[in-house]
Amino acid sequence: MDIKFFAHQLDFKDWLEVNHEKESELIVGFYKVNSGKPSLTWSESVDQALCFGWIDGVRRSVDHESYCIRFTPRKPGSNWSTVNINKMEEMIPKGLVKSAGLKAYHKRKEHKSHVYTYEQVEEAFFTAEMEVIFKQNPPAWAFFQSQPPYYKKLMTRWVVSAKQKTTQGSRLEKLINACAKNERL
Repeated sequence: MDIKFFAHQLDFKDWLEVNHEKESELIVGFYKVNSGKPSLTWSESVDQALCFGWIDGVRRSVDHESYCIRFTPRKPGSNWSTVNINKMEEMIPKGLVKSAGLKAYHKRKEHKSHVYTYEQVEEAFFTAEMEVIFKQNPPAWAFFQSQPPYYKKLMTRWVVSAKQKTTQGSRLEKLINACAKNERL
């Protein structure tokens, strides 16, 4: 894995300007603040990536002073987070977004926007049947109830959002098993 570190936002912009149409990925390295080394920030990197129609992936640790993120051209029809939509809506009027970024943004599908679980505002609830099943394991239920609201909401939504009853059941079982061990998923 070849990691490229950028000291400044403009350095990453320059790389994207030259390579956004011909490269299929770039692993960008970031130095943590306490390393004392100059580094592009995650937010700056996403701004630049969006301008060129690229997107960030999963963050991975490199060592005690750095981490990396894989960037790739955005696929048509991919999900758009609220954060990225808001960033684009700020940058487009300022003329910062290049044609590739505008093309990706305008191809987005509304039903694939604001879809991440953490972005959902409405409350999720277990069905009465699910709650009965969960409560049949008192230690698991007690652990689940002791968790912060965001975690309970996230896990409840994860279970009930499955389309098939069998998937909902297997997710509930995984959650109960983890909670019985006093562990989070």
